[in-house]
Amino acid sequence: MRALLLICLTFLPFALPSGPAHAGVCEDLWYSRNWIMDRAGYCFGTPLGQSYFDTSDCIGKNVTLTSWDAERVAELRETEQDQGCTLNTQSTYLALDDIQFRRLLVEQPILFPEGEGFICMGYTGSGVSLFAGPDSNSGVISTLEPGDWYRTRHTDIGTWTYITATAPQSDAVKAAGWAMFAPESYTQCLEAAG
Repeated sequence: MRALLLICLTFLPFALPSGPAHAGVCEDLWYSRNWIMDRAGYCFGTPLGQSYFDTSDCIGKNVTLTSWDAERVAELRETEQDQGCTLNTQSTYLALDDIQFRRLLVEQPILFPEGEGFICMGYTGSGVSLFAGPDSNSGVISTLEPGDWYRTRHTDIGTWTYITATAPQSDAVKAAGWAMFAPESYTQCLEAAG
């Protein structure tokens, strides 16, 4: 028994994510919050902020947010605090698997404060257009195809859901964006979790 406990304690650090929260969660929250600040004209002074946001048109450090954006920033900050997030803003890289699509969005998603959301393994419905924002006039940026695996991990905006899609059994995001999903869409999966 003592040998088993020693083995478990020896390998436990390798089984757990480093830091108080999984780094990808903190990076996702940081990107969404700072995207809102960038849209308001915030001037980033850190290497991380400058590497992800264009500061050529910034107006200063004190920016005015709409009430919607102020609520979202407060929600993001609270979740970051609850998760114990601390990012190295002297870095110039975020490990966001959907960054190529996030840069195309006109509205950023916010991660669920708890839980991992929903995973569909083998979407069986017809193709679904994924939009740049929770509005059909925001423009299509990619498509969820039959057979794709998709995940929802972010808070809905009205009837719109932000999803990321991969090829079966792959980690590489091949499509992402906002979709208006009908409730039956969540049952159109070969397998599902969440």
